[in-house]
Amino acid sequence: MPEALALALIFVISGFTMSFAGFGFALVSVPLLALLLPVKEAVALQFPYCLALFLYQAWHYRDRLDWKLMKPLVLGTALGLAIGTFMLYHLSEVTLKRSLAVFIVAVVIFNLIPAGQSFMARHAQSPWWGRFCGFITGSFFGAYTIGGPPAALYITSVTDDPLKAKSFLASFFSVQFVIIAFFYGYAGMFSWEGLKTTLIFSPAVAAGSALGFWAFAHASNRLYRRVVSLMLLATAVMLWWRA
Repeated sequence: MPEALALALIFVISGFTMSFAGFGFALVSVPLLALLLPVKEAVALQFPYCLALFLYQAWHYRDRLDWKLMKPLVLGTALGLAIGTFMLYHLSEVTLKRSLAVFIVAVVIFNLIPAGQSFMARHAQSPWWGRFCGFITGSFFGAYTIGGPPAALYITSVTDDPLKAKSFLASFFSVQFVIIAFFYGYAGMFSWEGLKTTLIFSPAVAAGSALGFWAFAHASNRLYRRVVSLMLLATAVMLWWRA
């Protein structure tokens, strides 16, 4: 398969995932792109799409944003970025990534069993659950830019509304990606040549995103939650394997 066609297919799949689930563009695109490109080029190539989709979804679902749900996670993330990142650099990357994988699997399975569902129904609304997930998100996002799974676990445990979940994730990560864009730009990761290459595959991302929005509009709440759970489990497997 020619490289250009492979890249286009990767962006179609990534755009679909992002538009349906509300997160996962980088989780899908970066590992696949890294099979064809150096990791740094893979990150830089997909970053503008990821940022643009988050910003668009934040605007598109702005009426469904519940700031009260975001507050605990934001507070926890700030603490995680300040303290967790420092702690992360004193442990090996293998230990950290596999610990995150175990955490994701444990919470997903816990949410599937009756006892876990009953427990989460009683305690998920506690601000401390949000702060804990925020701390994990901030820590891993600050060190490895892997922050989506804990945030998704949090929002799907406190609301059954997919629109509210997508609005939350889009707004939350838009802020973080805007901040990281400045750091990436300062580090010289972006170039005009790279941005021109990114624009070439815009139709593929647009097509995948359109399919994702269509599928989301026709999916039930139960199907949405199941897809998110499967994505999280796949992410955990990928983290464990890549570690």
